[in-house]
Parts: sequence; C-alpha cells; structure tokens
Amino acid sequence: MRRRRARSLLIAIGLGLAAALLILWSRWNVESGYRTVEIVLDGRDWEALAVREGRDPWEVLAEAARRGATSVAVYEWTLERLAERGEIVYRSREELQAESYLRTLSPLFSASAGNSEPIPSTVFISGNRDTLAFVESSVIDILGRARVRRSGDILEVRGLRADLEQLGLGLRRQDLDRVRAAGLAPALRLRNYPGLTKEGLAAKGAALRELGGGYPVVFELNEVLGYDRLLPDTARILRAAGDRYGRIEVFSARRKQRGEDRLAREMRPEMIRLFSLTPEELLVLPIGEARDKFVRSARERNIRLVYIRPFIPTAGVEGTTANLGFVADVARDVRRFGLRIGRADPLPEVRIHPALRLLTGLGALAAMGLALLVLGDAVGAPVPIRFVWALVILGLILTVAMRFSGPLILWLKLLALGTAATLPAVSVAAAMPRSRLEAAPALAGVRVLWLASGGSIVAGLLVAALLTRWEFMMAADVFLGVKIAQLIPVVLVVLLLWGHDKAAQSWRETARDLWEWSGHPLLLRYAVAAVVVGLAAVILLARSGNFGLPLLAVEDRLRNFMEDLLVARPRTKEYLIGHPALVFAGAAAAAGWRRWVLPLAALGAIGQAGIVNSFSHIHTPLLYTAWRTVNALWLGTLFGAGGVIVIQFLASRLSPPPRQRPRTH
Repeated sequence: MRRRRARSLLIAIGLGLAAALLILWSRWNVESGYRTVEIVLDGRDWEALAVREGRDPWEVLAEAARRGATSVAVYEWTLERLAERGEIVYRSREELQAESYLRTLSPLFSASAGNSEPIPSTVFISGNRDTLAFVESSVIDILGRARVRRSGDILEVRGLRADLEQLGLGLRRQDLDRVRAAGLAPALRLRNYPGLTKEGLAAKGAALRELGGGYPVVFELNEVLGYDRLLPDTARILRAAGDRYGRIEVFSARRKQRGEDRLAREMRPEMIRLFSLTPEELLVLPIGEARDKFVRSARERNIRLVYIRPFIPTAGVEGTTANLGFVADVARDVRRFGLRIGRADPLPEVRIHPALRLLTGLGALAAMGLALLVLGDAVGAPVPIRFVWALVILGLILTVAMRFSGPLILWLKLLALGTAATLPAVSVAAAMPRSRLEAAPALAGVRVLWLASGGSIVAGLLVAALLTRWEFMMAADVFLGVKIAQLIPVVLVVLLLWGHDKAAQSWRETARDLWEWSGHPLLLRYAVAAVVVGLAAVILLARSGNFGLPLLAVEDRLRNFMEDLLVARPRTKEYLIGHPALVFAGAAAAAGWRRWVLPLAALGAIGQAGIVNSFSHIHTPLLYTAWRTVNALWLGTLFGAGGVIVIQFLASRLSPPPRQRPRTH
C-alpha cells in the first residue's frame, strides 16, 4: 500500500480520535463522580438467620449497619407472611368444608363454612383489627371492591388461594420506621400480580407516595411489576414516588426478570445496577470467593447496589458472627479500591455534542476504509482511494440521517463492530517488519507489539466513544458481535500477511498461489496443528461474552492472584497468549524466520482483539479499562521478550557448529 494513498484516511482517523478523546473525557468526569456503593441486606433472610440463633433481628441489623451495611430490603406483606407472623388466619372455602367435616373447624369460621352460596373460589381471612383493615384496604385497592366483602370479623376475597396468598399487599409505615431505627435505609421489594389492573397499579403508586420517596426498588420473583402491559405505568408511579429501579445483573437468561429490559428504558436514567448471589450460589461458594465477586462487581461493572444475603450456618460457617464479618470485609474492600459506602444514585447522562459523535463516526468509517485499502493491496486487487472515500462519505450521510430519523443505536453498534474487527488487524500488518533487521529480535518483537497495540488502542477508543451512551454504561444494551470481533482480526491478519515476503502483483497471482498451496501433501504434524488451532478457536469463541464456558479452577485462582497483585486484572488471553505471540512474530520477522511469522501474528491478533474488547465493555469504568490494558501490555512484553531471549539462547546452544572446510595445500 502506498503511504500517500492512506494519508487522507489516517488524517480522518486522527480527527475521529481527537473527538473520541473529548467524548471520553466527559465520560470520565461522570464516572469519577459515580463512586458511591450501597450495601443492601436481604431483610427476610437476615431476620431468619437471627431468629435461628435466638437473637433479636433488629440488634443484628443494627450491628450490620455499624459494620458498613447501608440499607435493608423490606418485602411486601402477603397473606402467607402475615399468617406466619400470627397476625391473620385464612382458609379457602374448600378447606373450611373439609375442617367442618372433620370437626376441626375454628369457631372463627363456623358461620362462613355454613354459607351455601355457590362461590367455590373464595378465601376467608380473620385477624386483629389493624391488620385486617390493612389487608382489606390493600386488596380492595388492587383487586377492586367487587371481589371483597366484609362479614363481621371475617374478610371474604374471591379468587384462587394460590394467587391470593402470594398477592403483594404493600408495606406499612411502621416497617420502614423500624429499619431507620436500626440505622439503615429501606429498600423496597415489590412483586407483580398476574391479574393486576391499571387501577390497582395506580393504587400501589399512591401507597408508595405515602411512604415517602427515594427508595431503591427491587422486584421479587421472575417478573417486574406491571409485566407486560402496564410497564409504562409502573415507570410512571415509581418516578412519581421518587424511587429508583434496582436492576439485577444476571449472567443467565433464565435469571432475567420478564419485562426488565423495557422497564429499564422507561425508567431512564432512574436506574441503578444491582449485583446479588442467589441462595443456591451461596451454598457452594467459599466466603472469600463470594466477597471477591461482590467487590469486583462494584469495581469493574458500575454496580452500585450490592445485595447481600447471609450464608446459611453450616459446619464451616458460624452464623451471624461470620456473616457480620462478611459485610465488614465487603465494605472494607470496596473502600480500599477507592469507592465510597452510602446512598447510591442513578448514573447521570453524559452530554455529548452531535459534532463530536459525527467526527468519531468519521474516524470509524476511515478505519474501515483503510482496512479495505490495505486488504486490496495485500491480495493484489488495489481499491481506488476515490471509491474508499465515496464509501466513507456515504457512511457519514447515513450517520447524519440516523441522528434525526432511524435506528441510531444499531448504526453506532455497526460502526463500532466494523472498527473493532478491522483496525487491529491493519495495525498488526503495518507494524510487522517486511525484511530482516539488524536489531536484536527481542527488541524488534517488542516494537511490533507496542506499535500494533497503539493502533488497537485507537480502535478501542473509537469504539468506546461511539458507544458512550447511558444504555451501554448501564448494560441495558451491549456491544454487537463480540465473537465476530474476536474472529475477524485473526482472519484478516492471515490475509494481510499472506504475501509477507513479496507484494502481490494481482489478485490472479494470489489466487494461483493459494491454489498451489492447497495442493501440497498434508503432513501429520500440520493436521495435528490444524486440529489444535481449531479447538483453540472454538474455546476462544465459546469463552467470549457473558454466556459461555466456565473458568477452569487454575485460571480462576490465577485471575484472583493477578487481581490482588495489580488491582486492575489484565486479560489472560492478552498477557499470556496474544501479546507474547506478537512479540515472537516480530522477532521471527526480524530474524528472518519467515515461516513462523504468519501463525504467530495470527495468534497475536487475539491479544489485539482483546484490547478493543476491553474498551467495548462500556459498563466498565474507563480508567479501569485503561489500567488493565497497560498491565497486560507490560506483562506481555516481559513474557514475550523473555521467551525470545530464552529461545535464542537455546538455539545457540543446541545448533550444530558450522563445518570447517578441509585445508588445501
């Protein structure tokens, strides 16, 4: 490729990079102020823990507040929970008939059992006056007066027992007052009801407003409130009450609450990300590992609600003492990494001027155009620079059009994907020496790594700027094509370095070389290598993204060690695989070991793709991403350069001495 042809595209990439840096500066200013983490205790489970050990739950919660907890999740009352507390008794009509037949019927319900009205699906409730009034008011508000009748001290509600006993009846002010008395703030756990009407939801909203405002709201079970027809109304009542939506982070589609994506959009920006571990996960996780997961979520993923359930006492867990210590450890480590403990607020919007977004789009389009130009030269089919610029200008027109009318988010995702998939490969190809160098191979390899990584960091910055929007920072939307962005750079590097020894004269010559190469006999060692590479590619793709293969135990221990040592843990595929391989590739090119350049460079492209992948995690604070990228680079440099030096030493020791020519007289 002639440098003059690429100069205009490089200038456009530079303009895009300058705009991206301005955008990311604004993002960093927002992220630097968004550092307060709220530690929320599950009120129901912590209460059960204290009662199991004969302790006063409120004393335990007050002690947890002194250890660093800030809030307690207060659940809505249900008929089932009120009955467990001994405040009410309820029976279905069928149960009353059976108890009457067995002569075990309580006198409370004797008149109800004798009622012969043909209404089979009815629940009869009795309790103390205040509790019964609370239940009656709540049920009427949610289900309507037509389904509720008061007969003396008995409340009759039409409906299935299985539905009614799980109906969320709301919260009482005294419940929240007791939480505050323990030195904690309330967090509300609300639940959906399948038969909820718009009027019932409005009544719930009025009850929330009466409780005050500013609470984080976390939904129970597998649905958000109002799913699915009433989600806009749910957002409206939460806003009116001044409450914040705590969206639970999940790594499995089965754990997602139905309706959460839509509600997150409706609540924008009044949403806070929440991390929790399920009771099933707590049963198998060591306490130290669970603590690391909570702290890591706050450091790496903009989690600001840390929701802690207690460990169930076992032979290895000491009950309240161990759990209170766990809370203190989480709070201590959160502070140790520069975060604060307190009331979590929603992430503010990052204000970006449209011109900066357009210039960043120009840089992304120019990067893709540069890749097209380089690829054409590599395969012997040069692409006219005018044609490339025509594509870039067309992309700019589309960007402007999407800004005013169209799927802008999708278009930004496509621009980010194109940049992530192309610019790292071009950087590797441009950094690779084309002829043998006099410099030491280790130094040449390090130079290749850092030059290529500079181009990949530019790509990462462009991607990060394109996707700097609230929905990506809150993980309500994610980067498109993670696996594609991992695979394409490797393939492109192979194509760009195919003619590393000599430039292709025409695409016909390239096709002829490929055809001749495909006719070579397949040696066993190459077949084995192909299988190994194929398996490695499958594992790499399966491990990309949030849903994939689990970590090996040894890798998990290595991650934890690197995290403790360096704070910002570098990616394994960068500092242990990709970066050392790219140093080896540069060293091989400099030393004239031509046959090793292509496979090592392709392996090195994995690390370059990993750099961009780190920047594409927009929900990770930018400073943390930059830190882990630098850590991976210097570690990869050490491993790569050290490996080259060792190989050179071994080669010099193991290679046979040159033969001496016999003397002639």
